[in-house]
Amino acid sequence: MYKTGLTLLVASLIGGASLTIAAQATPEQDEPARVQANAGEITFSGKLLFRIRSAAGGYTPEQRAEAVKERLVPILSMQELHPGEIRVVQEKPKRDAAIYVRDRLLITVDPDMARANGNGDPLDLAQAWAERLRHILPQVVNSENPNGL
Repeated sequence: MYKTGLTLLVASLIGGASLTIAAQATPEQDEPARVQANAGEITFSGKLLFRIRSAAGGYTPEQRAEAVKERLVPILSMQELHPGEIRVVQEKPKRDAAIYVRDRLLITVDPDMARANGNGDPLDLAQAWAERLRHILPQVVNSENPNGL
């Protein structure tokens, strides 16, 4: 059976930079008519921010990626964003960990997402993603929106 790929790209321009969500999907080997999502990627200006590989709460990885993109749009219009304003919150060990930018929820990392990304603890994955965000977002926000939008 041949494996085929379907790439879905959703892009929007924000202050001259592009925000892209890419979802890779391939048909199941025994059911070529069905398309299963393998990953939802969120990139900003060509830099990978997140790779969502698991469904949750009735949402596919692609739908989860779209929700994160929608949450990211107002964050990108913030003024004077500092790395310390990107934080991770976990209420109970080994449970969901959330990444906040100032007071805005950006993404929640659940145990399934952590396992799908090769990590057993949502906190570890959320901290890795937050660290990536601390390097990328303040640079972009502060250089493109010195006075906000």
